[in-house]
Amino acid sequence: MKKPALCTLLFLLTGCGSTSPPPSTGSGGSQWFQAGYHDALAGKIVRDNNTLAEWYGNPQIDRDDYLKGYSSGQSEICLPDKMLALGKQGRKFPAACDASDNAEQLRQEWLKGRDKG
Repeated sequence: MKKPALCTLLFLLTGCGSTSPPPSTGSGGSQWFQAGYHDALAGKIVRDNNTLAEWYGNPQIDRDDYLKGYSSGQSEICLPDKMLALGKQGRKFPAACDASDNAEQLRQEWLKGRDKG
């Protein structure tokens, strides 16, 4: 009984520890664009170049592309209706939205959802 649970846990841990940048989809730019995009959608803060180089094993960071991707991801997640839904689901307020121009409004929507959830 313990072995299947342990195997599942190990599979999940190794699957989450990927060190390669997400593949480019062709429509969203370079690997660095995709990395920034996925970081924002995951609610993470902007990573510095040293962290990106360590995380992805590539010291050749295209900072502009990463930030463009991050901004694109923010524009998809940092919306009032998304914050309301995240709050209702009991999920954390995404750090990516703390830097939005309307961060206070987004946090209020998230709180409203959390209180209703």
